[in-house]
Order: sequence, then structure tokens, then C-alpha cells
Amino acid sequence: MSRKNWDCSVSLTDSDRELLASAGTLANPTIRRQAVAVLLRQPESARDEAANLLGQGFVAATQPSFHYIPKGDAMATEAAFDEAYRRLAEHTNDFTDVSAASLTAALTQSPETLAPLRMILGFTHNELAWAMKLAQPGTNTTGGTLKKFERSPVPEQATAKRTEMVSSVADAVLAVMNRSILQVPESARGFFHSKLDKRDTRLGWDTVAASTGGVPYSALLYQRYVGGVWRQVQDAYSEVKGDNLLEQPIADLFDDHHIPYYRSGSGAAGATQTSETFGLSPGPDFVLPEESPTVIIESKVAEDGGTARDKAARIKNAADAARDRGLLPCAVVDGKGWSERPNALVDVVIATEGRTYSLDTLPHLLEIPEIIGLRES
Repeated sequence: MSRKNWDCSVSLTDSDRELLASAGTLANPTIRRQAVAVLLRQPESARDEAANLLGQGFVAATQPSFHYIPKGDAMATEAAFDEAYRRLAEHTNDFTDVSAASLTAALTQSPETLAPLRMILGFTHNELAWAMKLAQPGTNTTGGTLKKFERSPVPEQATAKRTEMVSSVADAVLAVMNRSILQVPESARGFFHSKLDKRDTRLGWDTVAASTGGVPYSALLYQRYVGGVWRQVQDAYSEVKGDNLLEQPIADLFDDHHIPYYRSGSGAAGATQTSETFGLSPGPDFVLPEESPTVIIESKVAEDGGTARDKAARIKNAADAARDRGLLPCAVVDGKGWSERPNALVDVVIATEGRTYSLDTLPHLLEIPEIIGLRES
């Protein structure tokens, strides 16, 4: 039989197409695995069609979450931010008397004033830490230290180190606003703005003071246009989204059905701890059960195609590591990024042999015998 005839004999049938297109929303893990097998046995001539059908079927079960704004436990409420701003304005006489002394007094007596002060500059904690190094070479304050300072109460007695840090913050803020550091080079000004090239800081503290009486609504809208409303919050609390959008519902599902599990701590440190504890690299988000593991679950939110590609690679690596240990790999994914990069989602589905779920299909995890078999009475 010629290769051409052989290809035709094993190309997609209508039942194959139906299976591939529906697998992403089916509860039965065996049928999901069969869909992956259908894809893998296709010759090159039918592989793209099969992969597209499988990918679109799983994409149909995902949903976007770009409209979710994280709520960090340490994030100031609007009322608290207003109060911090009021205190900063009070210490600087509505920004008409901004000096090292007035800023130092504000930060010393009310550390939370660092938040509105950073927002005037448009700086993150890490960016301000860099500015401090530029203003005073040798300063080694980190963004994490500044974050802790901003969110902690005033100590009963300030240390010399804390006092020195506050002074460095004040000097850096003044240096930024005076544009003595972090200028945009002349050669780049045709292509880039400075963070200070905005209505309230264009002329330094003079325009800050002028803005205390209010700015037009159009100015607020333009700031959103160029900077993105909620951008600072999304960047600062990105881990909250990952931890709670998928991981918490998974944990709640297992708690409700009395299924024992180990859940990794937040961020890279948590994954590292899991990796060291269970000898799995990368460390997955869930290991079931903690004693004598049989299943791992990796969960990933992706809101753009590039992120989906990178997270698919991590899930694949986690699945490979699990199989090397004789463990069953599963994945839970969501976000619009998977629809932008469906081929990345197909890679995840193949790596998990169809055991890939989303928020909408999360209960189907309980259809996996190795998981429901862990249920405690």
C-alpha cells in the first residue's frame, strides 16, 4: 500500500472530529485520553486539523480573567490612601514646602505616606530603591524593604538604619523631581517620555502643588490611557491572582470532598520548597496526597499568548517530572491567553493525557479515579 493511500485510510473520521471537539468539556478522563490518542495517531496530513479541533475544544472551557483586579491583604484601601495623602500634604503644606526635612518628617511619623509619594513619581518599590542607589551610591535598600516599611506601623523606637533609610528616600524623591537623576537622554526624547512628563509633575513640585485643588476629569482619563488604571496594583499583586483564581477553588473542591492534598506556598519560594520536599522539579502547585503521593496538579492563568506559551512549557516539564516518578500529572488552566495560543494548550493536553481542566470544568477532577479514590470518610 502506498504512503498516500495509508494516510487517507487513517485520516480523521466524523466521530474523531466530534471526539476531539468535545473532549475539553467532557467529564470522563478515559474519553479525554482517547481524544489525545486520536491526535497522536494522525499522520502529518491530518495532524494540524486534529490539533486545531482538540485545542479549540479545550479553549472553549476557558474564560478570561483580565478584568479581575487582585485584592492584596496589605494593599491600602482608598480611605487609608486618602488619609496617607492628607498627612503627606499636611507635612508639606500642600506641597508648597517640600524639602528633605518635611519629607523625612512625614515618612518618619507616617510610613504609609510613602504610597502617595511613590504615586506622585509613578514609581514601584523596586524603582524607588534604584533611584535611592543613584542618588546616594552605596545605598542597599531593596524594594522589599521599602514595601515592608510602607505597610508597617511606626516602631516604638527607630533604629539608626531606619532613620538613614528614610533620609535616603527623601533625598531620592527630591533628586527624581529635580531631574538630577533618571533623565531621559536628549537622543531618546523623540521616542520616550519621562515618568515625570505628566500634568501634576511636569514642572516639579510647582505643578504638584497646583494640582492639589483638583485636576480636570480628562486629565485623569488621559493618565489611565497612558499608564493603565490599576497597573500598579496588578503588578504588585500578580501572585494574588494566580494563587486565588485557580488554586483556591481547587483547594476548596478537595476540602469539600475530603480529599487530602499538599498545596505549595505562594510564589517561587513555595515552588522551591515543594520541589525540595517531594523531589520534583519544578515543584507543582498540588501534590495528592501529601503522604505517598500519586497525583500532581499544576495550575496556570495566562492572559496573553506569550504567557500561555511559557506556562505550557512549565506544565509540560512538571508532567514529565511526575511521570518519571510514576505520578499522574494533571493541569488546571484559564485565561484568554490560551485562546491566543491554542497550540500551547494542545501541548498541555497531550502532556497530561487529556487531564487538563479549567474553572468551568473543575468538578471533573473528581472523575479521575486516582483522585476520587483518595476521598476520606
